[in-house]
Amino acid sequence: MINVGIIGADTPDGGELIRLLAMHPDVELMGAQASGLDGVPVSRVHHGLIGETDLRFSSTLDYARLNVLFVCSDVQFGVAEFTQMRIVRPDLKVIMLRAPKGIDMAGQGIVYGLPELNRKLLVRGATGAIVPTTFASMALVALIPFAMHLLLSGEIDIHISAPEAIIKVTDAETLKAEIEEKLREIQRSFNSSVKISLSEGATRRSAKMTLRFPSALSQTNMLQLYDVYDDHNFSFAVENPAGVSEVAGTNKIVVTVGRTDMGEADITAVADCRLRGAAGEAMHIMNLMFGLHEKTGLALKAIDFFPVDD
Repeated sequence: MINVGIIGADTPDGGELIRLLAMHPDVELMGAQASGLDGVPVSRVHHGLIGETDLRFSSTLDYARLNVLFVCSDVQFGVAEFTQMRIVRPDLKVIMLRAPKGIDMAGQGIVYGLPELNRKLLVRGATGAIVPTTFASMALVALIPFAMHLLLSGEIDIHISAPEAIIKVTDAETLKAEIEEKLREIQRSFNSSVKISLSEGATRRSAKMTLRFPSALSQTNMLQLYDVYDDHNFSFAVENPAGVSEVAGTNKIVVTVGRTDMGEADITAVADCRLRGAAGEAMHIMNLMFGLHEKTGLALKAIDFFPVDD
């Protein structure tokens, strides 16, 4: 069994993670740290857990008992706490949904945890990973096939529609920098910029992203680029429109490939903001680190049942 501890377990990400981990066949939840809630049942704070776990919040975690630590709050776990943890347990695998500011990621061997980009690094002994944000995951999954084939040129225009609570905490400039940095690591010749716009959508937990950029490829040829994901379990490209109901309650990113009348690639990506780029991707990373099948505990079912939608 994989012994798991969570820091910031009282956060929304922490709650979603507990719901997933409680159902994981190879996981034992050993601790859920949260400030000011010592002894309170996690089911009192997070819905859906009554009868699933008797776990209670604690003020501290015993690192000696853990195989993996999830960090869901950079307020409750800063650089000093990270450094102390590494001294006590240099072998402990750490997956950060919220990375403490000031940590030397490269020096600490922390991998950028996008499986479509760094799966080999995660499988081959990584002891730390940072989970990309939902929007970075969506944009990169949509763009990596083009970057791998050196096909990105010109400005990339990205528009995101997502729930109000997620839009409010999104810094467009930070997101832009993250996407541009990763694209340039893949395609060194890419020297254009990414333009990002945000709007509040009516969806409950999912996001829709549209990406437009110059491309001379036909729709068929663009679709063929996404063959690079054939052996991945959570990224899919389709020809016909896929709405947010396809992904709500799952760890998937579904990309719809098209062209505009102006000769641009017209790509749409949809994902669940509480799972992809959050708790679901964190558990995906854990599965890879421990040599499990990617879908273990993540063979989730879409929770909305409607026709294709916005």
